[in-house]
Amino acid sequence: MERRVQPLGFTVKQINNIFEKDLNERLKRLGITSSQCAVLDFLFHTNKEEINQRDVEKGLSLKNPTVTGILKRLEEKGFILCVPSTADRRKKNIYLTEKAYDIQRRMEADRRKMDKQLTRGMTKKEIAALTRGLEKMLYNISEP
Repeated sequence: MERRVQPLGFTVKQINNIFEKDLNERLKRLGITSSQCAVLDFLFHTNKEEINQRDVEKGLSLKNPTVTGILKRLEEKGFILCVPSTADRRKKNIYLTEKAYDIQRRMEADRRKMDKQLTRGMTKKEIAALTRGLEKMLYNISEP
């Protein structure tokens, strides 16, 4: 019997659902969710001197209310500080706290384990091709 090939988008969605569920289980020990982890990761790896909410929205392709909620919870948990900008009082700059840096290594270790699990049985060449393909898909879907 021939196996029905499901639409690519559906497969990507299934992978994301399982990945996010597993990641949330791992991150629960650190007291954060996968969405909060994504924002912290963005903040850890952004080279800008000053980062504000709009930068997070653009960098992660998220809407304002979503980012507002995530930042509020991260601040309540003590992972970030939101400080009004001296240049523009309407904007708040986001700063990572020592508590955020304390969990960074564990967050990255969990993510590496999950990447290994996702690519188990694949060659370096296959992983590189998959990465290029996924980046191309992300670009294609991000463009209007």
